[in-house]
Amino acid sequence: MPRMYRAQPLEAPVSLLPLPRPLMTGEVLDAAFRLFRAGLLRCLPYSGLAALVFELPTLYATFHTDSKPVTVQMRIAAYVIVFVLITFLLGVITLRLQSVALGLRPSFRAEAGTALRRWLPALIATLGSLGFPILLFVFDSVIANVFMGEALLVLAVPILWPTALLAGTLPAFWCESRGPFAAIVRSVGLARRRSWRMVGAVLATGCMVAVFNVLIIMIVAMWSNMIGQADLYLISMASSLLSLVVGAFGVPFVLAVLIVAYEDLSLREAEMRGARP
Repeated sequence: MPRMYRAQPLEAPVSLLPLPRPLMTGEVLDAAFRLFRAGLLRCLPYSGLAALVFELPTLYATFHTDSKPVTVQMRIAAYVIVFVLITFLLGVITLRLQSVALGLRPSFRAEAGTALRRWLPALIATLGSLGFPILLFVFDSVIANVFMGEALLVLAVPILWPTALLAGTLPAFWCESRGPFAAIVRSVGLARRRSWRMVGAVLATGCMVAVFNVLIIMIVAMWSNMIGQADLYLISMASSLLSLVVGAFGVPFVLAVLIVAYEDLSLREAEMRGARP
C-alpha cells in the first residue's frame, strides 16, 4: 500500500518584528491581530486593570450615595487620577507587546521598572498621543446631552487626522526609549507624508471597537426592557461589566495596531532614505 504523507503544519514565526517589508493597511491590521492574539493572555491582567480604571469615574458617579452631588471639580480630579494610572498601565502593556513581537521572554519586573522610571515623561507622551481621543472621552457626556449621536460622530471625524499624526508617539516613547517631545516629533515626522495610512488604521480600529460598544448598548437596552427601569443599579453594573470585558480586549488590540503601524512607517522611512542618492 502506498505510504500516506500528511502535510506538515506551518510553524508560527518566532517574532513578528521587525517587519519583512512595508505593509498595506489591511496587512497592518492582520499583523496587529496576530500580535494581539499572541500577547492577549500575557497582557490580559494589565488590560483588565486598565479597563477597570477607565470605569472608575462612571462607577463612582453611579453609586455615589452622598447627599452632595458630584461636582465638576470632583469629575476633573477623578479623570486626572485615571489618566495618571492609565499612563503607567499603557506603558506596561506596550512593553509587554513589544517583547512578544520581538520573540523575547516578557518580564514584569523589567517592564514595570521601566514604566515607573519613565512615568512622569510618559504623562506628556500619552497626552500627546491620545490627547484628542481623551478630550472626546472626557466631554462625551457633556456633548451627548446637547447633540445627537450622529452629530457626535460628525464632531469626532475632524480629530482623525491629528490623532493619526500623533498616534505613533506611544510606540516611539516606549519601544525606542525616546523622550516625550522627541517621540511626538518622530510620530509627526513619520506620519505627515503618509497620514492616510494612519487615518485608515485608526478609523478601522475605532470602527472595530465601536461595534463592540454598540453591541453592549443593545444588550443593556434589551435587558432593561426585560427587567424594567426600576433596577437602575443592576443595569449600571451589567453595563460596566460588559464595558470591562470589551476594554480588557480592546486596549491591547489598539496598542498592537499602533506598534505595527509605527513599525511600518519607520520601515518605509528607512527605505525611502536608503533609496535617495
